[in-house]
Amino acid sequence: MKPKGIALIILAFFASISIFVTDVAVFILAVLWLFEGQFESKWNKIKSSPWILSLLALLFLYVIGMLWGSNHQGAVWLFQKSALLLILPILYTFNFSQKEIKYSLFAFLSATTLSALIANLINLGWINHLFKYSSTFAKNWHNPAFMTYTDHNIFLAFSLLITFFLLFNGYHIKKLRIALIFISILFLLSLYTENGRSGQLAFIFIFLSFSILAFWHKKSLIFLSVLAIIGINVMAYSISPNFRQRIDNIQIHLKQLEKNKVNGLNTRYYLYKYSFEKIKDKPVLGYGTGSFVKEFSSISEHSTKILAGVHKTPHNNYLFIWFELGLVGLLIFLSIFFFQLKAYKSLNQGYFRMIFPAVFLVIMMTDTYLQNHNTAVLYCYLSFIFSTYSFE
Repeated sequence: MKPKGIALIILAFFASISIFVTDVAVFILAVLWLFEGQFESKWNKIKSSPWILSLLALLFLYVIGMLWGSNHQGAVWLFQKSALLLILPILYTFNFSQKEIKYSLFAFLSATTLSALIANLINLGWINHLFKYSSTFAKNWHNPAFMTYTDHNIFLAFSLLITFFLLFNGYHIKKLRIALIFISILFLLSLYTENGRSGQLAFIFIFLSFSILAFWHKKSLIFLSVLAIIGINVMAYSISPNFRQRIDNIQIHLKQLEKNKVNGLNTRYYLYKYSFEKIKDKPVLGYGTGSFVKEFSSISEHSTKILAGVHKTPHNNYLFIWFELGLVGLLIFLSIFFFQLKAYKSLNQGYFRMIFPAVFLVIMMTDTYLQNHNTAVLYCYLSFIFSTYSFE
């Protein structure tokens, strides 16, 4: 196997396990991409893809976004996070074989399975958190296994989409079918026994979308699928203390949208509210790259308190880009997904492939997933997978 294939497999396996090793794999892929040359053909391939061009246009806008506004203190952090998106055009213009892509997908699912297994064992109390055994692992009680629950549940949800796709295309292979059903159950158990409502929301959309497409001419099966998703959530509410507490807290926190209350929902409410108020003052170009924290803090003492020295974004990708880059940035951002969906539609089983970017659009309403290391890598890798792999 070629070095680029090995690097792709390493990236896929460690994406859910180690940021450091993932970054090393990204670096190796970038170096191999440069040494491979063939820049003219690579550029021609990029030019033929409005989807990739739109992504590069967003990154370029972040650079020139330094030319307006007076507060750019968060620019370095933002460039570090956004630069990860360059993985996508690198993967997109490499000529990987279907065998290499297949092995990388196997590595990705193997790592997610390992992560889900460890998370379930921790949730059941059968083992301790990993940092109890070694200082190699981050001392974070919010880590189900190797990453925080806010990222882990997203990995689980989209891993379920892959297993559904593989089951749909490989149902005649008995051993594969049994293995995929087993890991799907493992993913579901981990998804609903840990915190992370965005992943649970993503799973619901994935399950229903896939069921509608798969059983379009069998309305009774679509109805059963709706009953199944209701049943899964009702069962999870009954047996998972974490899931039940998160659902109950929504009802409680909705009644506490006041400035003197401190809870997650209240924080997000005011992050959205104050962000939109600032956006109305500069809707076209925004406040410039890296301006969010400083500009948001200038609203009031309460807005500074809401950030608490922790939040660097409004936990909404649309608001974040609109805040800093204005409507111009927001339209370029949306064009990435518009052209991605259009590109997927033209592929074999295109509507099934379209589920990935469509659901990613949904979850970006709850957090800035393209400015987060783990989920940015996930987006790039799975975008590449759904655009190139045959799933046969």
